[in-house]
Amino acid sequence: MDHLRIGILYPSDGVHDREFWQFAPPHATMHVTRIFFPETPATTLVNDGDLDQAAQLLRPIGPAAIAYACTSASFEKGHAGDRSIIDRISRAANAPGTSTSSALVAACRSLGVRKLALGAPYLPETTAQFVRYLAEAGLEPLSSRSLGLEGGIGELESEGIVRLANEVDVPQAEAIVLACTNLVTYSAISALERALDKPVITANQATVWHACRIGGYRGTEGVGRLWSVDAIENPIGMS
Repeated sequence: MDHLRIGILYPSDGVHDREFWQFAPPHATMHVTRIFFPETPATTLVNDGDLDQAAQLLRPIGPAAIAYACTSASFEKGHAGDRSIIDRISRAANAPGTSTSSALVAACRSLGVRKLALGAPYLPETTAQFVRYLAEAGLEPLSSRSLGLEGGIGELESEGIVRLANEVDVPQAEAIVLACTNLVTYSAISALERALDKPVITANQATVWHACRIGGYRGTEGVGRLWSVDAIENPIGMS
């Protein structure tokens, strides 16, 4: 297929830009721009003009799709807030849009997953918000684990991510979902899927996968079972 340009809006505290490239399939390039991420709650981020401006900066390259690569800020106002973010960046970049939270829902649905185990680095109350978001999408988190971090998420090493996935897994869970685009997960997915015998869906993986799918990529080359499936349309009722 023709070259695929994917626009990524990444919070300013994110340190794992390389993962977007690692998850990218052949013929796709990741074009990452930063959005200021304040120390105050995520509502500050999505209510100011930074989001529109960042998306507009990517418009001249003609992206096939654009993704808001932040889990917490896309779920904290529920599906209505997430749809608003996606609509805004899509208009600003003149491209189909998604967010990490929406991509994680699309990934679960596309894999036929309803019951899941959720691991997240957040404070428990933030993880609880995501549990509600997933439930609103018709998914059923059977277990969840929060690492309770307010900062330094990007410094977690792969071994800690593997431990989190193993600790949160329960036999009835059809997949493991690992939230937050500041977690490094690329090197852990394949080994975890073999060990746990179920899909492991991570924030950066799902973000790249969904952006590529809505951008027109239909190939199956990629890390994890997720790349074996196409994306369902309209995972959270996006307009």
